[in-house]
Amino acid sequence: MTHSYRMMAATLTALLLTQPAAAAERFECLLEPMVVAQVGSPVQGVLGELLVDRSEFVDRHQPVAALQSRVEQANLEQAKARAAMRAEIAARKADLELAEHNMSRLEDLHSRQMIPTQQRDEAAAQLEIAMAALKQARENQRLYQHERQRAQELLEQRTIRSPVDGVVVEHTAFPGEFIYDNPVMTIAQIDPLRVEVVLPASKFGEFKPGDQAVVFPELGSTTPLTAEVQVVDRVLDTRSGTYGVRLTLPNPELTIPGGQKCYLEFNSKVTSKDVVASR
Repeated sequence: MTHSYRMMAATLTALLLTQPAAAAERFECLLEPMVVAQVGSPVQGVLGELLVDRSEFVDRHQPVAALQSRVEQANLEQAKARAAMRAEIAARKADLELAEHNMSRLEDLHSRQMIPTQQRDEAAAQLEIAMAALKQARENQRLYQHERQRAQELLEQRTIRSPVDGVVVEHTAFPGEFIYDNPVMTIAQIDPLRVEVVLPASKFGEFKPGDQAVVFPELGSTTPLTAEVQVVDRVLDTRSGTYGVRLTLPNPELTIPGGQKCYLEFNSKVTSKDVVASR
């Protein structure tokens, strides 16, 4: 009896070990750019030129377009010239030196009672005026420096820069058009990519930020990729009984196109080493 029981248990164990593991549940998802920026201008003006073409890769802060800026350029040159002027300060210094010398001379004469007090007081007043004039000249010089910086900033605003590292998706304005509050172009950040998946409410609480999933894109990759959970919605959609999860998928070579469908499987066996390997 004992021998038969042991044989049955061994047979059952062998069958269990040879059975294939249950397939992971697969969900539909979308691979989208992490950021899609409608790039505009902080100031109004006529678009002068586009500096990048469609499908071109751009770096963050790279100039991508410029408004016409002849007036702003002229204002900057004028502000630079005024900020570089030193003649007024030199003249006020000379006036101060003369007033100091005159005051010293009259003070000596007054001490020997050779001139009236009124003449000495007038020299003292002239010295105060010369000191105030030199101070005003230096303050004007600092004001000119601020005006030059302001003119530089106004000119800088005429250059439109990319807010992200990404690719130019499309141009929405062209040279000669007036830019008011309309975007000039669309730039998409595709490294990393954003994976959006909608899960049934029955799965709520099963996943958390930091978990990994295997992603199967329709295009751009022949092998499964590893993505990491970044955001898990905390509120369910009552109408559909679902909630959303967002994952990030590294795309350092920019070979995986955004805007495509995909499938993913949450796999508890995926480790951080797999994520590094997939990069």
